[in-house]
Amino acid sequence: MKSNSLLPLFVTFAVLVLIAVGLMLWLYYGDTFRSSPEPNTAVIDLKQEFQEDNERNTEVAQRVVDADGIVDLSIKRFVTGMNRFPYSLDELQEKPARLAKGERWSGPYIINPNLLVDPWGKPFQYLAPGVHNPDGYDFWSNGADGLTGTPDDVGNW
Repeated sequence: MKSNSLLPLFVTFAVLVLIAVGLMLWLYYGDTFRSSPEPNTAVIDLKQEFQEDNERNTEVAQRVVDADGIVDLSIKRFVTGMNRFPYSLDELQEKPARLAKGERWSGPYIINPNLLVDPWGKPFQYLAPGVHNPDGYDFWSNGADGLTGTPDDVGNW
């Protein structure tokens, strides 16, 4: 019978411990929850971070498309053996199905296919003869918007 009389005492003690722990947590962490940033500030921070990432991506794309970059050098090596510009960037990686007289494909000129993907995950664009470089080729990234002919394009012109 004595064991039954201790049960309400243990329940009361457990409730008091829970209340005390809750009070301590509220006193210790309460200011942290009340001073969290406003949602508008968080959105502005995300926009700033996105803008910074976009600027870094543009810088990387510009280095890839610039003259004397790895792709430019690969195209020049292709021209040396084939006496023509590639019809597409695929010819830098895979031997063309047919070679004309005098053409010597000694590739692959680019081994890593990731070099032909821009920082936004889209394939770099190529056109020979180029619109901007009629005696050569145009090589560009469509930029963050993924559309050709918009102000965010990054090209070798």
